[in-house]
Amino acid sequence: MKKIEAIVRKDKFEEVYKVLEKSGVGGITITEAKGFGHHRNGLKEKVKIEIYADEFQVDKVVEMIRKAAKTGTTGDGKIAILELEKIYRIRTGEEGASAI
Repeated sequence: MKKIEAIVRKDKFEEVYKVLEKSGVGGITITEAKGFGHHRNGLKEKVKIEIYADEFQVDKVVEMIRKAAKTGTTGDGKIAILELEKIYRIRTGEEGASAI
């Protein structure tokens, strides 16, 4: 299991959201964020998207985010893939892939 964290431009979020919603991804968590990158051109408003996914879904989800979020200019964002040791669904007590 993996956690996908994507930080995208605020103005590209709706496009990313629509693609993910149609994809069958189990769910996403959104956080509004501010940050700066390598060029240090001031704090920019961003959206952080968090997705829990099975291993087989990761490449597809990453490619969808990349295509939807890309403008080709500085500040398009980042995507990180993190290993999940364990995950639990609080309501049902399910764990592992069934908790996603």
